[in-house]
Amino acid sequence: FPERRTTKMERLVFPLLLLSLAESLEILVLGGTGRIGTAVASHLLLRHSSTSDSAPLHLVLSGRDSERGEAAVKEVLAERRPSSRVSVDFRQLDWRDDVDLRRAMRGASAVVHTAGPYAGEDPTVLRAALDGCVPVYVDLSDPVEYLDRAKAIGREKGMDAGETLALCAAGAFPGMSNVLAMECASRLGEGVRVRDIDFSYFTAGLGGSGDVNLFITNDGFGEEVPVYCDGAPSPTMDAGSRERAAGAPTRVKFFLDEKDPSAVYVGERAVWSWPFPEGTLVPRQLEAQKRGISGRSSVGMGTAPAIWNDVMGIMVDVVPRKWWKSEAFSLGLARFSKPLVALTDLFVGETHAMRIDVYGEDGRRVSAVQAHESFRVVVGQSCAEFTLAMLESKGLLNAPRPSDGKATVIGSDRIPLPAQGVFTPEELFAPAEARRPMLERLLSVPGTLNAGFEERLAEVHL
Repeated sequence: FPERRTTKMERLVFPLLLLSLAESLEILVLGGTGRIGTAVASHLLLRHSSTSDSAPLHLVLSGRDSERGEAAVKEVLAERRPSSRVSVDFRQLDWRDDVDLRRAMRGASAVVHTAGPYAGEDPTVLRAALDGCVPVYVDLSDPVEYLDRAKAIGREKGMDAGETLALCAAGAFPGMSNVLAMECASRLGEGVRVRDIDFSYFTAGLGGSGDVNLFITNDGFGEEVPVYCDGAPSPTMDAGSRERAAGAPTRVKFFLDEKDPSAVYVGERAVWSWPFPEGTLVPRQLEAQKRGISGRSSVGMGTAPAIWNDVMGIMVDVVPRKWWKSEAFSLGLARFSKPLVALTDLFVGETHAMRIDVYGEDGRRVSAVQAHESFRVVVGQSCAEFTLAMLESKGLLNAPRPSDGKATVIGSDRIPLPAQGVFTPEELFAPAEARRPMLERLLSVPGTLNAGFEERLAEVHL
């Protein structure tokens, strides 16, 4: 018989039929129409292109506004490679509607909750994910009270949580910063107790994160800063203060070497005390490991242009703390300052940098510095990398492999993680066999300016 040639239509349709028969991996992104949500989705899509033998990926961006949803889908699809087996859809959803939320979670392999702010909220999305046995749950929460309630839900559920592996506070800071701090502590040596820890951050303007960050920032000035003093929890009501802790510097070098790109793009910056949770979360984990801390912890934040630091510092000195916790005041101030911030953001960009300094009782200091072109993008990338590592650990996604003998692919090995439970980053990635490959991924994402560690004797301030 003569050989039958396939038609052009058959060549197009047959692969699509095979794709439809394959089991797809669905990831639901709450707050998917926001600036951070689209950054998460874009990186998930980009990374999926390096795992051609994995199941097809179905990204669901959820939000309340259908017009913003359509724009978000277009933005994410702009990152798509022609060979990617991926679909991106918008689903109109108010995550506060518990019935609709649980319905939207059905069939999802992962739920990524980026719809902040989280202050004053209960972990209802986490609870729904645990009840629905969603394999992977990730969020960007940061208030200590929220995280403590999330952990309590995890303990309450226990084995009833099914096979859900949940990670809270899984962004750049908190998130990557927690894991970096644990690596710094590890590099001090097994028998060395930790004395002090300083977390320092810089973001140019809003870092591209969107208007909601203005409100979150204003609200933060009314929050306690969860830090340690003399080896014990000692929260302070000093958000916005120039002096983060007794003896702590108010200016931080966001580089380890003068040749680092961050020495040029960020340099040395003033920081103020800020209520991020890692000032308490990491000391707690070190205590669990019988490693300290015996001294203090601090968390500092700086931004550009520098005049914003000065203006907000003056306002914090004048405005009563309770006013900042008033939604009417903080939201009103955010709306008032929005045009000015939008204008300055055009000139200062989105650059981000962090520095973590861990001091040992033996007088040594281990420092880590990481810098990136965009705060918004690195938060999304970090969240996506955490999500992917968790999916891979459950066997729901293949770890990326080199496409040829010469190529090197980020994180080509599956990271060993627990099957279930509710964690924060410094806990989940406490073991070196999980922490180091995770950091390899986080510190190698596209847009990274520089990243590295430094060990030396600590300077003594008299």
